[in-house]
Amino acid sequence: MTVAIVLLVPVLYFLHPYDGAILRAASSSEMPGLSLLRDLTDVGRTLFYLAIAFCILLWTTGRDRRTLEGRQKARLYTLESQTAFAFAGIGLSAVIVYIIKIAVGRARPALIDTLGPAFIEPFHGGYLYVSFPSGHSATVGAVTIILALWFPRWRLPVLVATLALAFSRIAVAAHYPTDVVAGFSIGFLFTLFLARFLANRNLGFSIDPGRMLPKRHVLTAERWENSP
Repeated sequence: MTVAIVLLVPVLYFLHPYDGAILRAASSSEMPGLSLLRDLTDVGRTLFYLAIAFCILLWTTGRDRRTLEGRQKARLYTLESQTAFAFAGIGLSAVIVYIIKIAVGRARPALIDTLGPAFIEPFHGGYLYVSFPSGHSATVGAVTIILALWFPRWRLPVLVATLALAFSRIAVAAHYPTDVVAGFSIGFLFTLFLARFLANRNLGFSIDPGRMLPKRHVLTAERWENSP
């Protein structure tokens, strides 16, 4: 994970000179599939996922556990803990990205013809000056690692689908490529860090030696009864 963080800086550096050209090409392209991606771009909205997770947490915390059997309690705890993890991963990634957005103050692609792709005005705070990094892409990056941990066998299809969703932000001319790469990386790496942090404390996840991705705990009735 440290290597990925270190490599992110040179990747952004070498990609930056091509931001404008890639944006113009992607946003004007009529390639098959791009129209669908443009329609689906708002699937990356942070509030969409946070609202779902919040509703699930309200339901799980409101259940009367005294009426549940061991297996039911175990399932409820698993659902609650994993939903809380998803809420924290997506929500905190969004907070990190928002702070960087305000601090950097990069002009959005809507201003490319007047200011160019490299213009920044730190702490401007206006909507047109919070392009870097992409918030949608950060959410998609967080969702990528969440789904990869929940459904290990589907990791490759999940990665392909979420990368396509992240690319849609360029296709709709909402963000430059470096915005998308940075946002996706922040969401992905922070949520992975959070999962590993929890795994090291045996909270919802565990880690096998030599493996980067933790394994999700599924609490059984027997483990529930034997837990402190």
